[in-house]
Amino acid sequence: MKGRVTEPMKKTRAARGSRRTRVLEVAARTLNRIGVSSVSLPAIAKELGVSRAALYYYFEDQEDLVFQSYRRTCELLEQHLADAVEIGGAAMDILDFFIDRVLDTGGPEIASLTDMAYLTEVRRAAIQQQLAKIRVGLADVLDEGARSGNLRPCSGMIIAGAILGLVSWRPTARLWRSSDPLTDQDMVDAIKSLLRLGIARDRRADFTLQPIQLRAELTWSGNVFDADALVEAKQESLLAAASWLFNLKGIDATSLDEIAARVGVTKTVIYHNLGDKPTLVAQCFRRSFAFYEDIISRAAPHRSQPLMAIQSAICAYAEAYLREDIAPLAPVGGVQGLAPDVLQELNASSQRLMGEFIAMFEQGQREGSIRPLNARAIIAIHPGTFEWLPRWYDILSEVERAAAPFEIAELNRIGLLAI
Repeated sequence: MKGRVTEPMKKTRAARGSRRTRVLEVAARTLNRIGVSSVSLPAIAKELGVSRAALYYYFEDQEDLVFQSYRRTCELLEQHLADAVEIGGAAMDILDFFIDRVLDTGGPEIASLTDMAYLTEVRRAAIQQQLAKIRVGLADVLDEGARSGNLRPCSGMIIAGAILGLVSWRPTARLWRSSDPLTDQDMVDAIKSLLRLGIARDRRADFTLQPIQLRAELTWSGNVFDADALVEAKQESLLAAASWLFNLKGIDATSLDEIAARVGVTKTVIYHNLGDKPTLVAQCFRRSFAFYEDIISRAAPHRSQPLMAIQSAICAYAEAYLREDIAPLAPVGGVQGLAPDVLQELNASSQRLMGEFIAMFEQGQREGSIRPLNARAIIAIHPGTFEWLPRWYDILSEVERAAAPFEIAELNRIGLLAI
């Protein structure tokens, strides 16, 4: 009968939907691993063991692949949050359910949404609209939790962004910490533990954060006869501008022409001072990790108070991501695209940072200011609380931008449960 859907037709559609789901799962993992610039239909086809032509059934081109992967991630986040709210319970139970579902080690991997500017304007707006809706939904859970007395009062919109940052961070953390003996479940447990209780042993204790006063990486004396200083100042200006645009738009969506225009030079000046784009990206990463280590050294005066030292560093990192004059380049996926020697150098810096933070955690645990916890896992997921800030910069109000570093530091200290 015309128009009738038969059982064989239903099975065919189900199989087609299953194949599409499989394709999008592989696309998300590949995007996270090698980044937008390196991902391609041939790369996805190779991973799936099918022909490139077969993928044109699912994707129009590479940009459509990225869009569909991002849209699927938003759909998963939205559905998991809706399920968590429908099941109900206390606000923290809802958040736990959401995190468990999103980061289920047996479930599909979500794509790290780091290159939305790679999409066309219409598609980018669609993804941003979906994310904004999810952020509002999470903020509603947080606000209701505070009203009911289950959660402490906080800025719901800022902490909602931090929660999305944490769940989106795990795929990137896996790449940057490939040598760490941490499992995915270790990081899931760390996220939930941090959100519940923070790191402080006594959550009721009086605490006044002593922030580190940030400064631009280079202070130029203004001596026009100092050629080396002029070159260094120009390079610093270019690296700061590049890092800021990379954070806001994504590395692949940012051209050298845009960076040059922001600084008021020509693209030739970038090539002359720093080299091609891969070299520029590597230099931005080197600059960022040097900044991270500098903050740790500047937290040294607080070393006798390890909880204060950790809080000061976290607040400084969050503030730096919101300052155009500093703008460390946020760790992103696709690190395999870096030259092996650069990656080795950054991994060494990452291990030094891990060692410094672990030493502070252990000291705090010995003296009783930091509760017993998996310090390595907590440190591994920390960047997720603040690395999202540049990507949301345009939709954060000035009040939210000013409050975000302190809200994030307080989340790290005492979590969300009511005190």
